[in-house]
Amino acid sequence: MEDKNRFSNLLEQLMIIADVKNYTLASELQYDVSYISKWVSGRMLPAEKSSKKVLHGISQCIVENLSNLARDRLINDYQVEETEDLERAIFDHLEEEYCYVKGLKKSIGTDIAPKTLHFASLTLPQFAEKMHHPALRNVKSLHVVAAMDILSMEKEYRFLITQAKNYHMPLNRELSEVHYSLMMNLEIGKRDSIYDSIFIINMFSVNTNIDFNVYECPQSYGKLIFAVKNAYCISGMLLGTNSCLSVTMSEEEKFCEIMYEKIGALCRREMLLFRKTTMREMLTKYDYVQLMLSKNIRFLIGRLTEHFLPDDLFEEILNQVTSSGQADIDMDLVWNVHRLTQTVFHESQIKIMIYESAFTEFSVSGEMDFFNYKVNLTTDQRCRCLRYVASLIDEQKNLSIKMIRGRFVTDFQYSATPCLFLADNISYMRLGAQSLNNNVMVLNADAVKKLFNKFYAEIWDYGQDIVIKDKTVIQDTLEHVLRMVDLLHKSKDIS
Repeated sequence: MEDKNRFSNLLEQLMIIADVKNYTLASELQYDVSYISKWVSGRMLPAEKSSKKVLHGISQCIVENLSNLARDRLINDYQVEETEDLERAIFDHLEEEYCYVKGLKKSIGTDIAPKTLHFASLTLPQFAEKMHHPALRNVKSLHVVAAMDILSMEKEYRFLITQAKNYHMPLNRELSEVHYSLMMNLEIGKRDSIYDSIFIINMFSVNTNIDFNVYECPQSYGKLIFAVKNAYCISGMLLGTNSCLSVTMSEEEKFCEIMYEKIGALCRREMLLFRKTTMREMLTKYDYVQLMLSKNIRFLIGRLTEHFLPDDLFEEILNQVTSSGQADIDMDLVWNVHRLTQTVFHESQIKIMIYESAFTEFSVSGEMDFFNYKVNLTTDQRCRCLRYVASLIDEQKNLSIKMIRGRFVTDFQYSATPCLFLADNISYMRLGAQSLNNNVMVLNADAVKKLFNKFYAEIWDYGQDIVIKDKTVIQDTLEHVLRMVDLLHKSKDIS
């Protein structure tokens, strides 16, 4: 096993699990059995031009020949549920190992990585490519720590370095045993409050299906350290905004363990930038109430929430959620919270910015965030909700409402529109993810509170290009959205 490349090791391991012989795989692929023997022994790799076809064929053959026990084992290993997903996962794993070995062959002339490699300098895209190690496919149990000065990097390279979706199975399901702790610097250097805040929000949004935590760590200034427990690590020093010096890569298990433990020891709870919580805890521990009673309340609404419901519609949705068993909600408690919210809307000064897309998407899908539970409203219910919002805008003079048309940052491949609730006493955001465990984040550190407060203030005061404050324009938008819902309602009646 030690003398073979990673692709050959994986191929042999999968064939043993599925009890697939060389001649069986050769027959399935319509290759001479000698080729299969060379792939398994590590003497040869599949040809690059036909690699995808070959790897798909191998994946299909493995899955088709699995016993029930072996299938259960691999489903557990790859953290999937369906056979179709298992075949895809095996293909992705084989392709990852194949590309890694081919990369070694091209860069250093060998298909087996040395235990340690050194590079005098790398660009950030090169560094990100080397971070993308096959060990990160082990989603059954994956532990990663990193200390990286993300916000000092050129903006276009940040997601290359941080987007963990590139590092684990690209399936839209919760991976509870993938743990990723990232330390970053907010204290040293210049900050672009709008871009940096939206970047952080998006970074959390693409990682809601794993156990992802971010820590404030000024010691990460100028550093790039990424360590996978007992498997792999890479480190370097950031040079300027787009390159790094003195890069070391290692697969030496002892060295990786030391690096992982040293960096992991800095990840202390009191340094968390965001503290994960649940809506149930927000309600029972009165954080929800505390925010509504605080000074300087500011909302950024990316999708409609329970805050914008009249009494009768609130009662309908609450009964719908509790009777279906969808949510464990204390009805008396949430009713008290609803009444408090209405009172605050009537009597307190609140700033609300709402994305136009929150109205348009709600009109079509009917999906609402009801205390962090996703509920779908009928077309009639959507109309009643939107009319209530229109009445708030028209009648409540203490509410300062603006509408966001478009996006502040357009260069992210994935751009989230979360709900952000800010106040002097407590601030939190809802990410809109499927997972209830990784969806509600309390701003936990002064540095991130300061950043997000400045972010909101700059948008509110200086975002004239896409922030609309004219109530007439906002009301016209709502009237248009209401007409859309009415058309949907009539089309259902016709059908």
